[in-house]
Amino acid sequence: MDFIKALTFIPEDPRWKEKVAIGSALALLSFLFIPFIITIGYCVRLTQNMRDGKQFPLPEWDDWSGDLVRGFKLGVVGFIWALPLILVSIPTSVGGMMTDSDSGLATTLGIIILVGASCLTIFYGIFMTLMTPGFVIWFARDEEIRSGLQLSEIFQWTREHVTDVILFMLAYIIASIVISTVAGIAGVLLCIVGLIVTVPVATFVTYVYQFNLLGQIAYKDSAGRVYYQPVMAPASVGDNPDSVE
Repeated sequence: MDFIKALTFIPEDPRWKEKVAIGSALALLSFLFIPFIITIGYCVRLTQNMRDGKQFPLPEWDDWSGDLVRGFKLGVVGFIWALPLILVSIPTSVGGMMTDSDSGLATTLGIIILVGASCLTIFYGIFMTLMTPGFVIWFARDEEIRSGLQLSEIFQWTREHVTDVILFMLAYIIASIVISTVAGIAGVLLCIVGLIVTVPVATFVTYVYQFNLLGQIAYKDSAGRVYYQPVMAPASVGDNPDSVE
């Protein structure tokens, strides 16, 4: 993966300012949920464009309804993958209540349940984190919910690409910290009010960075080589290899 290219590809796009501005506006309104879903759907298209080797993979904002649908579908996939965590929260709550009991036996059982449930939560959380790149890439293949739920196939894919998955996770964490820190400092230097601009921009750029890296992994799967798509200058007539002398 080219971790630097996942950021520098943005200004290479002739319309990057407009695209980032719209994405940042949606990030600012992400608390309304619908803008967040649309942004995720848009980022799925970014992954698809990267996978297909497009010269300018940052999509146009020209498919709002489609982005809403694909973002919602990916949200459903993520929710289903997270269901075990939600189910484990039930015994965690029960164990927590039992530890407040006046009965020594109930308190002991509550501690055992609480510790066991906490361990399950940690282990499954790690498992889901490792599986997330796989189910996003598999969903992006045909935008079908069932594709993102192919447990055995995605698990096998994750095992075969565990190095890429771990590098992706580390790069995403580091980039998130760096981007948010830079945005925070810039916002403060702009008299605090600038945070209204810098924080949404940082949020959108972080999404783009994440899904760009996923697209690079998908590209390597399909093309068999590391992604690199240089910005090409328009070819003249004389440079056309198909032109007739």
